[in-house]
Amino acid sequence: MNIEIESYYELLALHKTLMAVKFDEHSSLKDAQGSPLTASLAFKVFDLLVSSSFDEGQKKRAQDWIAWQRADRNRRETKLLLKHIADSGWWREASPREREEYVRDFMAPLILSDEAFNEILKHE
Repeated sequence: MNIEIESYYELLALHKTLMAVKFDEHSSLKDAQGSPLTASLAFKVFDLLVSSSFDEGQKKRAQDWIAWQRADRNRRETKLLLKHIADSGWWREASPREREEYVRDFMAPLILSDEAFNEILKHE
């Protein structure tokens, strides 16, 4: 299956739409926020933003995207993740693997620092 994206700006619009769904604190699509399918799409779109920037000779834009992807505990998106964890009824009973997968899927296409990731996994 393929989808044809006409330009960088069309791809950017798709990225912004995904981010609006994933990181809206008042979302009516909470299941989409931590979904592995939504995470996969978010990473694919992000990777295309970076590669198309390099392909267009926009090295700084690509580097800015890569820098944007790094997340720590101070990011709004991380705070939303922590709120979801606190509000969840399943986190305390989740296995370490389930916690890791949820955190990665929720944060996609952002990637938490190792320190923040490990700290969040221990969150009760």
